[in-house]
Amino acid sequence: MRPLSAPQLLALWDAGQNRHPIDRALLALALAMPEEAPDGLADRPVGWREVNLLALRNASFGSALEGYAPCPSCGSVMEFSLDGAALLGELPTPDGDSLIQFDARQWRLPTSRDQAMILDAPDPETAVLSLLERCLVAETAPNQNAAVNREKSQKLLSSPAAINELEARMEALDPAANIRLGMQCSDCGHAWDAVLDIGTCFWDELGMRARQLLESVHRLASAYGWREAEILALSPARRSAYLSMIG
Repeated sequence: MRPLSAPQLLALWDAGQNRHPIDRALLALALAMPEEAPDGLADRPVGWREVNLLALRNASFGSALEGYAPCPSCGSVMEFSLDGAALLGELPTPDGDSLIQFDARQWRLPTSRDQAMILDAPDPETAVLSLLERCLVAETAPNQNAAVNREKSQKLLSSPAAINELEARMEALDPAANIRLGMQCSDCGHAWDAVLDIGTCFWDELGMRARQLLESVHRLASAYGWREAEILALSPARRSAYLSMIG
């Protein structure tokens, strides 16, 4: 994965200001992977998106990944630091054609498009049900009519045990879709699993780098009268050298 150039970085930061995090992630991948059809990115498994976004983040900002998570027990903020390259090496890229066989039915892995379609769900339980219904691709009981199959599917998805089993199988097939870090609070001792949101980490770092670039553009344009495109075309080393000259 190639790192984002300075112009690409600023263009992405600008375009993503008012976008949903899912759209921001897809925008970044469309920019970094021009060989991929933009519309097709939304139909890849969620873990595929996360793995490739992590690869882009590592290439653009380095492998050191730092963040924080509030303790759910006492509210203290716990910091964490990990190696993004090592994490990437542990995460398999899911196959978009993979299917889960369960109770004479087949489910595919959730995609970014599926996630976007359940954003307006009134509660998490409804969101999970809607997601699983979208991912149901086939009934393996061809001798039954569609209405009977649909009724059986609805009955199956009314069972908490069945839902938990389906979620567990999806997570096993696509672990990158739900990355969790083991955390322990140094204040109260509470241990929990914190969700690592690659998209949020990427966007936060993108914002910091964009502001640094804009500051450099402002200072160099004020000092030399250069245009933004000319300044961004400079290598990081040359930009830094010119900045040091103007103090």
